[in-house]
Amino acid sequence: MVNQVQVAPSERVFRRHPMRILLGAVLLAAALSTAALFLLPRFLPRTMNISTRGTVVLVVAIALTVAVFVGAFWFRNIRVVVRPDTVEIGRAGSRETFPRASTVFRSKVTEHRTNGLPSGTTRALVVFSGDREITIELPGFTRATFSELMAELNPIAPPPVADPVEAARARAHLPTTFTIDAAGERRLAARLTIGAVVFFAVALGFGLLAAVPGFLEGEFSALVLIVPMAAVAAIGFAIGAGQRRRVVRAIPAHVTVSPHGIRLDDVDQPYAQLARIWMTPPAYPVRRIRFERAGAARTTHLLASSRVAITPDYADLLVAVRAQTAHLPGLLSLDLE
Repeated sequence: MVNQVQVAPSERVFRRHPMRILLGAVLLAAALSTAALFLLPRFLPRTMNISTRGTVVLVVAIALTVAVFVGAFWFRNIRVVVRPDTVEIGRAGSRETFPRASTVFRSKVTEHRTNGLPSGTTRALVVFSGDREITIELPGFTRATFSELMAELNPIAPPPVADPVEAARARAHLPTTFTIDAAGERRLAARLTIGAVVFFAVALGFGLLAAVPGFLEGEFSALVLIVPMAAVAAIGFAIGAGQRRRVVRAIPAHVTVSPHGIRLDDVDQPYAQLARIWMTPPAYPVRRIRFERAGAARTTHLLASSRVAITPDYADLLVAVRAQTAHLPGLLSLDLE
């Protein structure tokens, strides 16, 4: 959770929420102090008396706690203040102001993986000012707040201003109807479901076999270990299948873009009723569209991925939505995951 504070109509402040900083600092300080309590005495001279050992451990624990809080509330507490003419970035005592007219802002999102599994995401702001290129990491900024920040700094530029007739002709050449094929996603959901059923059947079969009198005393009694493993696998496959089926249900078969709204199958999303439209950049492997309504829940739809095909291309859809919402500045933004 990152705090977004509306300070004044002409200023927005983006930063980590102070309570989140405090909670993280307390947990890290507690972990380090506990480690010092149990590990540090092993490295102290055996001739040192107990009271001196306790004093040393206490001093180290206090020093670690101070270092953690200083790092959390100062070194890593980056704040971005966006004003109409300037952008101020930095922490207390070390801030730099960039004029918006002569500065270009870009995003940099790096997903870290450990043994092939996602282990974290680093979000950074790349600033091009004069002949300088500065990369500023924004620790603690969530996907939602980082996307909101970039929408404020680098909004999707509307189509060039032109004669209304020429603009209408240009929009007329853009595709308005898109077809989405989610067969690959449905196949994955079906395979996960089959896997869950198979593992459940294996667990049930060996469970019934273990109930046979004398089986547990026989030479094949070790096969009973298959029951918990198959049960865990069945639960995992069932959870995965349920998640993929929820995704499939949210994938529309047709998307239509018009001057008044976006239609997904039989559901209309009028621009006038939307607070924001978030679309994933075309370069992302998984591309989604998310609708935000004032006082209502967000709705997200998968439109393209390695298992979901959209025709025409997703980039054409983004261009079409951009053109049709040009008269509503700020409605369309990029969702930087």
